[in-house]
Amino acid sequence: MKKVLLGGTALAAAALVGAMPASAADANVTSGLQMKISGFIASQAALVISDSRSDNEGFDRDYDFQTNARLIFDVKNVTDSGLEYGGRIRFNSVNRKDNIKVTRTYVYVKGSFGTITFGNAPTVADDFGYIYAHDELASDIGAGGGDFGDLLDGDFPLGGGQFYSIDATYLAGLTNEDTRIKYTSPTINGFSFGVDFTPVVGGADHAGNGGSNDLINDDSTLYENVVTGGLNWTGDFDGVNVLVAGTAAYGNGVTTNNNPENHDLEAYTLGGRVKSGGIAASVNWTHYSSIYLTSKSIDTIIGDVSYTWGPFLASVSYAYTTADKNNGLVQPDTGGTDLRDNHIAGVNLTYTVAPGLNTYAEVIYEKQNFREGKDFEAANLLTGINLAF
Repeated sequence: MKKVLLGGTALAAAALVGAMPASAADANVTSGLQMKISGFIASQAALVISDSRSDNEGFDRDYDFQTNARLIFDVKNVTDSGLEYGGRIRFNSVNRKDNIKVTRTYVYVKGSFGTITFGNAPTVADDFGYIYAHDELASDIGAGGGDFGDLLDGDFPLGGGQFYSIDATYLAGLTNEDTRIKYTSPTINGFSFGVDFTPVVGGADHAGNGGSNDLINDDSTLYENVVTGGLNWTGDFDGVNVLVAGTAAYGNGVTTNNNPENHDLEAYTLGGRVKSGGIAASVNWTHYSSIYLTSKSIDTIIGDVSYTWGPFLASVSYAYTTADKNNGLVQPDTGGTDLRDNHIAGVNLTYTVAPGLNTYAEVIYEKQNFREGKDFEAANLLTGINLAF
């Protein structure tokens, strides 16, 4: 009987210990954190309709297939006091050619004071300066992404697309992969602003991840002490949502092989978008006063009109770029120099087959005119399928 009583007491004690809350030392330090996995897998066929290079280069075929994928890990938690914190890791170019690129690694803290972001995160010039109606409506239906079905935001796999801009990150060498600290304000009466600082800009393989190497300029270094800022306002008028935004970017040039004339960074954007129901239209202007490629002014104006109805999205885009004389810009395929102007027009039709599964077709025409040498002209058809998750 005594052994039975002792055994019962031991069981009761064990049950009591198991029911007690864990001590701080035993608690999981990541308790409460939520993780989300998202991304896309896409494949497309590309067809050359016409190309000014075909006579000289003698293309062996006028069609090709491409495929790509993206994988994103997001971590988030909110404390009892309302403080939000989290981070993102993004793997891009998940394909057999590019060996996977890590394009986002950052941590953020968010509260009533705004959001502070640390790491390889998008610059404010992109957060505020990127205004493109097609991309916004495509995102609403889970389409687009990774340059597949993105119309003029695509990567022009058959050539071209080197000289236009939708925001200040396109032509200036200012990437969203450099390591920076960024502040974004809360939205007050429709207004918000942001500012960031990047010690050195020189590409994803160098700036911010090189340790002591970042203290020494190398061939990939373009600028140092880069600051970008942006301001936007959004509001509604009788069912029409309006967005207006402007950005500025400045940085000190450094003398390297990629920036031999020590050009500083100075760029500005101004744009707007209206949206009502299933229709949206946007116009955006990007002005470069100086970038590592040239100290001559370059301007792009891009417009888009997009419409969604049922499972369909239709978009029409046009971008016009002009550059001052003696800019030194070179067409890599034709050898044309001193860009005069660049015209790009595109149409896109996207169909939602099922939630997250979209197919699209788009035609893009481009003409690059140079003051010296041969111009570039091409028209391509792109059609594919995109699975977003």
